[in-house]
Amino acid sequence: MEWIRGLAPSFEASFGLPGFGAHHAVREVVRGVAVLAFLALLAYCVHAGWTVLRQLELVTLADIKHALDLVSVRDAILCVIGYRIGTELLRAVVRMRRGA
Repeated sequence: MEWIRGLAPSFEASFGLPGFGAHHAVREVVRGVAVLAFLALLAYCVHAGWTVLRQLELVTLADIKHALDLVSVRDAILCVIGYRIGTELLRAVVRMRRGA
């Protein structure tokens, strides 16, 4: 993938903004805002997953065929998205700790 980056024009060459990519503080602020947004989305997904689990705790083994009636497609998608975001954030934190 490194050779692809060498072929692409830089941001400064494309838009004529010298030094735009050099602002480390701006990059850190954008990264922090992105992390906060992902954490908020993760919290919403965890809340939806917790709600699903609370609904499913009322289902007995005799009524297991009705368990899927309690879980909507939206809840299932939010659970999967929350799982993926959580694992990616965990990987990012582990990579950041190893690099520091």
